[in-house]
Amino acid sequence: MATRNALVVAFDNSDRAFFTKNLDRHAHIRLPFEHECSSEFWQLGDHNRARRRILLWRVPKGNPYFHPEKMPFMKIPFLAFSDETIEDRDDILLPIIEEIMLDAYARESEKS
Repeated sequence: MATRNALVVAFDNSDRAFFTKNLDRHAHIRLPFEHECSSEFWQLGDHNRARRRILLWRVPKGNPYFHPEKMPFMKIPFLAFSDETIEDRDDILLPIIEEIMLDAYARESEKS
């Protein structure tokens, strides 16, 4: 368990380093580490593990959770299509994240 916690900290630090180095960026995509977000991925249904990606969304200025030194970000499990290449650019990733957020909001609204 200690090794897993060390990996989580290492990847979180890596994610923070990405956003610290790229202050103009608000999104990032990367491969998940070994079991990162595994329960969330299985909620997405049966799939090939090679399709797993982690979308990172940095909380923007103006959001109540924004803090310039802490740079909080949200990890979003995402499945790429089998032959899909997703470029690591905000103009590509932010619309994907927005669609995921709107879909989640709509599903939660239906439950209420």
